[in-house]
Amino acid sequence: MGEAVRVGILYESGEWSDFKLRDEVAAALGPAGEAVLVNMEDPRCIQGALGCSLLVSRVFASAQFRGHGASHRAMEQLIPAAGKAGIPLLNPGRAHGFEVDKQAAAAALGQAGLAVPAIYARGLPGALDTQALPYPCIVKPNCGGRTTATAILADSAQAARFLGDAPDIEFIAEQYIHPAGGFITRVEVVDGTVPLIVKRSVAEGGLSAYHLGSRYSIYRPHPAAIEALALRAAAALDFAFGSFDIIEAADGTPFFIDANSVSNVSEDCTETFGLDLMAAYGRAIARHALGIPPQPQFPAWT
Repeated sequence: MGEAVRVGILYESGEWSDFKLRDEVAAALGPAGEAVLVNMEDPRCIQGALGCSLLVSRVFASAQFRGHGASHRAMEQLIPAAGKAGIPLLNPGRAHGFEVDKQAAAAALGQAGLAVPAIYARGLPGALDTQALPYPCIVKPNCGGRTTATAILADSAQAARFLGDAPDIEFIAEQYIHPAGGFITRVEVVDGTVPLIVKRSVAEGGLSAYHLGSRYSIYRPHPAAIEALALRAAAALDFAFGSFDIIEAADGTPFFIDANSVSNVSEDCTETFGLDLMAAYGRAIARHALGIPPQPQFPAWT
């Protein structure tokens, strides 16, 4: 028998999905290995991570809003260290770079021929020229998530008020794409397959987020091109696992408005979807750890 594998789940916030993923990877590995959680807020995290044979990143872009900026700094150190040690990282370091840089992700998706909103400006709140921005527009952190410190702005006065109260971090101002159907399309990608496509409703104020009261529902039927476009996006960003948020504009164009190399679900969402996404992740990660080629897990969408 070969040497047992050790999969390190890099985490920073202690989400339900982090612990669920660890358990699912361990179950899929069975006696061939183990799965452990590596707390990226712990000063000893680099040492712990380098003791693993495969690493899985669960460090969210939104970590900085939970006081977990140390995890981002630790990832900057770990990515080259793991590469030097020959320890593979899922998703790879390049994908994590897109997780924490929305402008870079949008540029890469645009270069791959996918529709993305135009980005008008990038900078600290005091450096953004609110008089020069086209309106309406969306202003949001370049590194962030879960619609934290994000707003749809109608004019320069509103923008000035919003930015005046904003944290002193880098923001981007981008084109506002109206969701013609009243929802955002969320596409989950697992190892070259699409197990889940859902609608997330737009909440009061025009934003869409679970914590704002948005609700999910299975999206069927959906535009035939969505699945193939999401897989193109995943290939462009080196996402073996992750999700994309898409707005379908009035003319039918699907605009990629966000790319997440770390996908998060809650226990109630798992029940709603009828799909255990973290279990699907766990099986696929175990195959990577054991050197088994990817296998289709899900029936084709119809």
